[in-house]
Amino acid sequence: SIIDTRGIENECTEFDLHYLHYCMSLQMLIYDFHGNTNKLEIYRDVVDATLWMFSKEALITVIRGCWILYEKPTFQGQKYVLEEGERMLTDILNLHREKAQGNFTIGSIRHIMKDCSIPEIELCSHNSTDHFPIFMQTGIANLDELEVENPIISVKAGVWLAYSDTNYKGEKTVLEENQSPCKLSATDVKSFRPLKMGGLKVQMPMNTMMIIYERPHFGGWCKNLSENTDCIPILLENSDAFQGIGSIRVIGGIWVAYNKERYKGRQYLLEEGEYEHWQSWGGVSSDLLSVRFLQANFMESEVTLFETDEENGKVLDVINQDIPDLELAGFGLVTRSVVVKSGVWVAYQQKYFCGEQYILEKGKYKCFLDWGGTSETIMSIRPIKLEPLGDHQPIHWIKAFDNIHFQGSCIDFTTEAADFTSFIPCSFKVLRGCWLLYYQGKAAVEQCVLEEDLYPDLASCGCSATKVKSLKPVEHVFAEPLISLFALENCEGKELHLQEATSSVLNKEFHFLTQSIWVKSGIWIAYEGCNFLGKQFLLEPSKISNWTQFSGWKTIGSLRPIKQPAMYFRIKNRSQEKYLTVAGSLMDGRATSVCLFPQNGKNTQIWHYSHGLIKSKVNDACLDVIGGRDIPGAKVALWAEHGKPRQKWTHNKDGTITSYLSDQLVLDIKGGDYYDKNHIIVNQLNINELTQKWNFEIL
Repeated sequence: SIIDTRGIENECTEFDLHYLHYCMSLQMLIYDFHGNTNKLEIYRDVVDATLWMFSKEALITVIRGCWILYEKPTFQGQKYVLEEGERMLTDILNLHREKAQGNFTIGSIRHIMKDCSIPEIELCSHNSTDHFPIFMQTGIANLDELEVENPIISVKAGVWLAYSDTNYKGEKTVLEENQSPCKLSATDVKSFRPLKMGGLKVQMPMNTMMIIYERPHFGGWCKNLSENTDCIPILLENSDAFQGIGSIRVIGGIWVAYNKERYKGRQYLLEEGEYEHWQSWGGVSSDLLSVRFLQANFMESEVTLFETDEENGKVLDVINQDIPDLELAGFGLVTRSVVVKSGVWVAYQQKYFCGEQYILEKGKYKCFLDWGGTSETIMSIRPIKLEPLGDHQPIHWIKAFDNIHFQGSCIDFTTEAADFTSFIPCSFKVLRGCWLLYYQGKAAVEQCVLEEDLYPDLASCGCSATKVKSLKPVEHVFAEPLISLFALENCEGKELHLQEATSSVLNKEFHFLTQSIWVKSGIWIAYEGCNFLGKQFLLEPSKISNWTQFSGWKTIGSLRPIKQPAMYFRIKNRSQEKYLTVAGSLMDGRATSVCLFPQNGKNTQIWHYSHGLIKSKVNDACLDVIGGRDIPGAKVALWAEHGKPRQKWTHNKDGTITSYLSDQLVLDIKGGDYYDKNHIIVNQLNINELTQKWNFEIL
C-alpha cells in the first residue's frame, strides 16, 4: 500500500524564458515505518512530519533530487543531508541500530535541489582587498591549497556542503544560494563540494500511465492516459473548451509531451513523478497537445555524434554517460547528424542540460530537422537510465485488464494465478520478469510467453483463444542461451547447435526436422511456425528425448532465446552475508578491486547481467579474471568490456558462479588473514564450500 503526501505543500519553480532549466520531478521514498512494509512517497516539502513514526529498520531511498531532514518542524534544528541513493534512517541520524530503542520521528523535510544548473561559489579574503575573489564550480578537497586567509564564502548558485576535514570528511555544513555571505574559519572548514542532481531515470518503463489535469496543482478535470495520444483535446467532451494542461502526474513510464498535435513542436521529457504547473516541466506555456511514451533498452545506451558529413570529420561516441558540455568534451558546437545505437538520449540546445530538448531514439538522424531542432546546435546530451526499484518490490509483476487496450478493471499479479472465472483478462502490461500464459486450445491447453512488454489484446500475446486459464512467472536465469536440436530421438544423430534466434529451421539453409532437444543453458521459446509465429512452447534447461511426444508438434518452425529482463541486483555471499562490492578509485581501473562488504546502499554494490557479462552499475566495467589465467586463485577485478571468455559467467541453480574459462572454476573469496582476505578470486569448484555460493537479490 502507499501513503501519499501529495497536497501537503506546493512550491512554484523558478522560471526563465531565456534560459530554460530542465526541472526534474522530485521523489523520496521511506520504507518500513511503524513496523510495516508500507512505503511513504514524498514529492515536495513537508513542514511537519512528526506524525509519522519510523522503526529502526526504516530505509530511505532518494530517487530524484537532494533533500534535508530536520530534527524539528518548520525546518529547524539539526540538519541531515540526503543525496540520491539508499540509506538506513539510523545511519542518517548517526544512531547505532543495535542500541536504538523504540520508534523515531523526523521534524520536517525539505528539497534543496531541483535542477541541473551550474553550481558556483565565491571565496574572497576577509583581511585584504588586494586579492581578487576566487570562483569555484567544482569541489576542493583541501581549502588550504587556495591560500585564502580567513575566507568569506558566498554561494552564487546551487547547494554546497562544507566539511570540517579535508577530502570531504568530518562535520558537514549546508551552504545555500541567497544566504548571507559567511566567514569561514580555517580550523572549521577544510573542504567543500557542490551537491549534484542525478541523471534522467525511469523505474517502471512498462507501466505506462499518466494523469493530466486541467488546472495547476492537480485541479479541475483529469484524464488517465495509458497509450500514445496524438491529439489531447479530442479526449474531452467539449474539445473547443480545451485551454491547455495545468499539471501532470506520471504514474509510470517515461513520456514525451509536445506543444502541437501529432507529436510535433517543442518537446518536453516527463519522468515518473509530479509536475504541479507548466513551468515545472520547463514549458513556455500550458499548451500540450500530444504525448507518447518511450520504450528502449534503458540499461545500456550508446550514441554517436557527427560534426560533418565528411568521412574524416570529428566524431564523438558516448556510452552510458552524461555530457554536460560537449565543447569541453572535445566536440564542436555543430552537430550535423546523430546515430543512436541503443537506448534513448536527450540532447539540449545549451550546456548543462538547459534550453530546448530533443528526444533521440534508436536510429539515424540525418540533420537537425529529423530531431525537431531549429539549428545544428547541441551543447549537452545524456541518456535515460533504468533505476532500480529497491528491495521491497516484487521480482515478477504483471498488470491484467478486463478490457482491451489497458481499459477497465485492473488486477496486479506477482505470483502464479489460476482462477479467472470472475475476472477475464483481455490485455496485459508485463512490468517485471517473464510470464507463461496458459489458454485452452482446440485440443489441449496451450501456452504463450509474455516478456516485459505491452500487450493491448490477446492476439498480441500470440493467444488464439478468448479466455485465459492461468498465469505463471518464469524463473529468472543468468546464463547465455545455448541449445542443440537433433535429427533423431534421444539427442542422437545430426545436431544443430544454436546460440541465437533462428527464424526458420525448415528453410533451405537448415531444413532440419527436429526430433529431440537438449537445452544446455538459458531459456528458449519454440514456435510451431516459421518467423516466430504459431503455437509457442517454453524450453528450460533439460533434455527432451522425443519432441513430438512431448509437445504434440511434428517439428519446430523457429525458435529464439527469451529476452533477458531489464533488472539490477546485488550479489550476496551465503557464508558471510556480505555483498560483492567495487572498491578503490572508480576513475582508475587499475586502482579498482572487487571485495565483500556489508550493504551500503550505493551503486558500488549494484550489478546487471548482459550477454554473459556481470557489469557494475557504477562504471559499466565487467567482472574479469585478471590475466585470463584458468587456474585456482586467479584474482577477479573490474575491467572495461572486451567480451573475451575471462569476462563471462553463468549463475547456476546451486548458487555457484562459473567462469567461461573452465566449468570447474567458480567465484570465491580469497580468505586468510591478510588485508586482501575479502577480495574475490576464482577457485576450484567445491560443492560443499559455502563461500562459493551466491544469491542474486533482484532490486
